[in-house]
Amino acid sequence: MATSSSTDTVVENQIGEYDDDLELRLKQIGRILDIPSIVNGSQEKPHIINYFEETKTLYRFWHSWEGYLHFGISYDGKHKRENFKEQARIVERYIRDSDAKNVLELAYGMGTNTAFLARRNPSVMFDGVDLSHKPLKRYTKIPNAHFQLGDYHDLSALEDDTYDVAFVVEALCYSTNKLQVFREVKKKLKKDGLFIVIDGYQKDRAAPLSPSESLMWELIWKGFVIHKLEHIKDVESYMREGYSIVAAEDVTQYVLPSMIIHERKSHDVFSHPMFGRVVKKLYPYEFMKNIMVMYLLPTSIRRQIFCYYIHVLKNDK
Repeated sequence: MATSSSTDTVVENQIGEYDDDLELRLKQIGRILDIPSIVNGSQEKPHIINYFEETKTLYRFWHSWEGYLHFGISYDGKHKRENFKEQARIVERYIRDSDAKNVLELAYGMGTNTAFLARRNPSVMFDGVDLSHKPLKRYTKIPNAHFQLGDYHDLSALEDDTYDVAFVVEALCYSTNKLQVFREVKKKLKKDGLFIVIDGYQKDRAAPLSPSESLMWELIWKGFVIHKLEHIKDVESYMREGYSIVAAEDVTQYVLPSMIIHERKSHDVFSHPMFGRVVKKLYPYEFMKNIMVMYLLPTSIRRQIFCYYIHVLKNDK
């Protein structure tokens, strides 16, 4: 992903107002990366771990030095570094409104969301589990934040009926059995506890994908080492098996400013083949795939394929 600027960036290309060049972009990517190998690549657990291990340092330089791994939410149409904190601020509102005492984050990444919340809410205890990452060292010193390695498909190491709030940011998409994750979290939540899910999905649209759109879409989720980005209606059906959906907010247009910053940087890589090949030699291949995704993802929004939602679920025990 591309580095964020400390200054505001006005979004010029809004949804529905952009005449994209998808076929050209796919050709440009094919000059630098082996598209068939990406399409045929594996997205099993070891590959997910390797992806994050290879990219975590570059993520800090290109995306967020503080360790945020997700997109910013820009309600004013301008991308700012502060907007990376918006997901945590959303979670914080529910923590305070519910007077939560124990909070769980799934897939904490570098620990940045939990650290942000723990520092601002010192009377609340925070636990985090993650498949591959260790948190940044400075976050391990926060007294009310505890991090451990773990797979969110099996939370048996955590005590049942403990948490008032659980949350996951842009990581449920990596699950190949989301229903199992919802069931595991349900066991750990108290009655009426909340599970906040912030993530991206395939949008439900009437028109089928064209061949170039299908290829773009597959490159996006396989470039992120995701097994498959599921339709939002399917994931919501899993949610309803054990929870009430008390809020479902489509914030797709508000993550677009963050994506456009990355799209412009990625354009420099793929529109100049010689430069792109130099970058390919300098950066890990997994990170090159990440740059590819950022070149395509805004187009998937403009073509009404990708959507980004905030779901708040209530545990109906």
